[in-house]
Order: sequence, then structure tokens, then C-alpha cells
Amino acid sequence: MKAVTINISLNPELADFARRDAEAAAFDSMSEYMRDLLRRRRDERIAEDVAMLEKAIAGAPSGDPSDEEMREIYRVMKRGRKK
Repeated sequence: MKAVTINISLNPELADFARRDAEAAAFDSMSEYMRDLLRRRRDERIAEDVAMLEKAIAGAPSGDPSDEEMREIYRVMKRGRKK
């Protein structure tokens, strides 16, 4: 995949922190450091989404909806389309 260049501006305090942190973690470049931070953040978001879906699934009723439940679902859907 072709790399895309993104420039960021940091205040001196954040820039110093980033340089020190990247050096302490033995990154070869600031680009590697930033890519690692972004991957970690993406992984956190994925984990949050998975946890939310697992919670929703755990609270969902088991089995297929009854005929009455399906009629109610269709009724609500139909009403929502009219708006």
C-alpha cells in the first residue's frame, strides 16, 4: 500500500515528549512512533466496538422472534418510514 504523508503540528512540550518517548521505546523514526500510536488507538477502538457488540448480543433474546414480535417489528419499521 502506498504511504500517505500527513504533517502534524505539536507544541514544544508534546514534541519533546514524543521525541523522548520514541527514543525510549527504540523507534527508528518519528513516523514509526506515530504509526505505532495510531495502530494502538485503532486496536482500542476495535476492542471497544467488540465489547459493545458482545454486550448487545448477551442481552438479546435467544432464538427467532415470535410471529407477534415480528408483526411489532414490521409495524415499527413501517411507521418509521412514513416520517
